[in-house]
Amino acid sequence: MKTNTFKYLGLALMAVLMVGLTSCEVEIDSFYDDDNNGPGYYNRSADLCSRTWVSFYRDIDNNYCCQELDFFLDRTGIDYIRVEYLDGYVEEFEYKFRWSWENFAQTSIRMSYGPNDVSYLDDVYIGGNRLSGYLDGRNNFVEYQGR
Repeated sequence: MKTNTFKYLGLALMAVLMVGLTSCEVEIDSFYDDDNNGPGYYNRSADLCSRTWVSFYRDIDNNYCCQELDFFLDRTGIDYIRVEYLDGYVEEFEYKFRWSWENFAQTSIRMSYGPNDVSYLDDVYIGGNRLSGYLDGRNNFVEYQGR
């Protein structure tokens, strides 16, 4: 009787492990963030977290917008957006997120704002007081200046 119980418990555990390993959204915490990835150039967490990244732009309705991104070494961040509407009204939004490098080359950042709210910054470039990349798709190139 005990042998059958352990057999079925083992099968159940194996099924749980198989489902967990095949999940598309596996997070490995700081796997990519050891800043010791070989002789080539890699974006490093310290560079990303060294300043506030600011972008000024006009939205689709021609409202003046300012976005500030802060990344912290504990893998948290703040996304601040200020919108000045054409009628003079101003709104400010602040969103907290968790971030991680999404690939070994450290050229993609995953920003999780909540359970079903994830953004990606791909083809990340950090240099010359500039952070740039494609935000949530190839048709949305963004560039931030360090402050």
